[in-house]
Amino acid sequence: RRRAPAANAAGRTKGDRNVTSTLSLPANRPPISARTRVSIVIVNWNTRELLLALLGSLMPGGSPALATEVIVVDNDSSDGSADAVRRAFPMALLVPEQSNFGFAHGVNRGLANASGDWILLLNTDAEAEPNTIAALVAEADHYPDDSVFGPRIIDQDGNPQRSTWPRHRPWSVALHALIPGTLLDPGRSPQKSAAVDCVSGCVFLVRRSAFVELGGFDERYFLYFEEADFCERARREGHGVRYLPATSFVHRGGLSAAQAAVRTFLAFRESMLLYHAGFYGRLAAEWVRAWLLLASLIRLPLCLARPHRIALHAAALRWLARPMLVRDLALRPRQIPVVPARARR
Repeated sequence: RRRAPAANAAGRTKGDRNVTSTLSLPANRPPISARTRVSIVIVNWNTRELLLALLGSLMPGGSPALATEVIVVDNDSSDGSADAVRRAFPMALLVPEQSNFGFAHGVNRGLANASGDWILLLNTDAEAEPNTIAALVAEADHYPDDSVFGPRIIDQDGNPQRSTWPRHRPWSVALHALIPGTLLDPGRSPQKSAAVDCVSGCVFLVRRSAFVELGGFDERYFLYFEEADFCERARREGHGVRYLPATSFVHRGGLSAAQAAVRTFLAFRESMLLYHAGFYGRLAAEWVRAWLLLASLIRLPLCLARPHRIALHAAALRWLARPMLVRDLALRPRQIPVVPARARR
């Protein structure tokens, strides 16, 4: 049973002084004649063909399995994504951004325009169809005490991908620095529906009421850890996080991030430090930084056959060695916007 919430709609909790509240204003949108069951929010950056394929599967025509709306937030793509969506899918609500402020920022712009009882976040490199989404929502309806849900994630060949994670803790970073992740953790997820700490952000289903209570994603995270942060905040306020493996979604993985490999590589480490500084404090984040430095030092000579990996670890070493890095990250205030109870009609 959920305890009485200690957070307001901006995500501010008692004793949390590093929280700022911003208001995301809905864009002009056409009126909606019926109550929307699911708002599908898709954040895109330069994955035009993947986006169009996904929209084609979500909006094939005919009667949908449940009342949905599709919201596309384009993070200032340079590949013509926004114009292509306008031409091919005029029924989708397009929210064009003038700059790329990151995935969490894009999600929050989508939330500001959403009107559904459920919010489904979909990566452009995921595959989904209306009937599969309807099945996921129907299963989630059986767990009224839970608010965040994730399905089974597989690749295009049907092989299971990592779908759940345990809670991130500082000590685990040391293990991953010394032991390759595939040996330390093969990524097995439960075989049946189960309460978990965190589910994959590539297909992420959340009750609107949870977003209204907790606020949106923390926009300090440019990429990665935003869903882990939200799951941690949700669980601390009594919202259950549940894995639902009866429904499977295909995820190709990392295709947008691969376009900016160094920025993505550093963003993962920045987000990890922000996460640990926010939930465990600056000293814990310094511990994490030390192990990230050691991990890159260990892996650098092992990448001689892969020059692009050498460049990534060299960039990480330069960035992680900055003297005041953790202090500056720890001083960043949270950026959790208020999510409106309903988008303006």
